[in-house]
Amino acid sequence: MSATNNSRSDEHSIIAYLDDDFDPRNEIIEPEPSSHTKHEIQQLIETRHSTSISLLHEQLTDSDMPIIVDAAIIKKKCTELKLGYNQITSEGVKILADAIKENSTLERLNLFHNNIADQGVYYLTQALLSNEKSKVKMLFIGHNQITDKSIECLCDLLKINRNIVHLGLSNNEISDRGVILLANILTNGNITLKELYLWGNKSIGDVCVDALADMLVYNRSLMKLVLFDCNLSDLSKERLREVVKPRKDFGLFL
Repeated sequence: MSATNNSRSDEHSIIAYLDDDFDPRNEIIEPEPSSHTKHEIQQLIETRHSTSISLLHEQLTDSDMPIIVDAAIIKKKCTELKLGYNQITSEGVKILADAIKENSTLERLNLFHNNIADQGVYYLTQALLSNEKSKVKMLFIGHNQITDKSIECLCDLLKINRNIVHLGLSNNEISDRGVILLANILTNGNITLKELYLWGNKSIGDVCVDALADMLVYNRSLMKLVLFDCNLSDLSKERLREVVKPRKDFGLFL
């Protein structure tokens, strides 16, 4: 895929194909208080006929997490768990993280559009750091009020972890500083990550462009970078396009 720049009018339709985080219903549906009983949640999980468990838009809260962990992770041994568009906070993530510490089957985790915040990211990264058998390779934590503090935790993880290939951080509160931290790790340490989604972080501007340019030159494992709807100037966008121009298979979306 060659470097690409698309108009804002096409932005969401394109992202829908790029990032599993994205769900257009997000614009019209807000989470409501959970109305599920423990038995209903068990039924939702048990009726899934594959190891991919989708609980998107199910109005789940922290109090639902113990049964989800038991039914989906421990008993079902799911490889994919989609918990996006719910009301899960760091307390719910702590319950999930405790299970991940001992888990060797989960590969894909989607927590998009919850409220896990920096503390939730801390719990997740600590769990993944402590589990040498972890197989988690795709992590979607966009739209969770995540700041640069979480990026510090993620960088500690990316220094060591050789499994994660897809990291979704869109629509958070990440700034140039966070992007510089990520870019430095991807330039000097991590050779595993293939796709990085940062779209919708309004505090990302031109200050991080030098670090991004260096990353795009020296890191040859990353194959896709999505920076839609940030605050990059046209000049910075053009510079990044020029850097990746020789890489015909690289997907740059600005």
